[in-house]
Amino acid sequence: MIQSLLPLLLILVAAYVWHDVLRARERARFLAHELCARAGVQLLDQTVALRRLRLQRVPHRGLLVRRCYAFDFSTSGADRRRGSLDLLDGEVAAYDLPELEPSPPGSAPPPGGNVIEMRPRERTLH
Repeated sequence: MIQSLLPLLLILVAAYVWHDVLRARERARFLAHELCARAGVQLLDQTVALRRLRLQRVPHRGLLVRRCYAFDFSTSGADRRRGSLDLLDGEVAAYDLPELEPSPPGSAPPPGGNVIEMRPRERTLH
């Protein structure tokens, strides 16, 4: 009897873990978006990436899962910076947005970047 229920139980546990991972990632994406909005910067790619997963003992709460996420943001749309967000049981435990240096409006990206300037071509009729 137990042998026939064991595969079903394993599938249910795997589905629960998968759902929990997706829910935590969506929560991290939402919180990263909120942090970027408060800082006045743009969250790039609308995504976060799990960097580290570990267990942490918290007094009076026991053993909790700490998830560390990384995300990219931009101050002007021409640069890319890396930020991080640590969640402990779904709540923000720590975050890091590097010190921001606002770029002047209308400034061009630095020379030698990966931006290709597009110039209009002259069209001739044959």
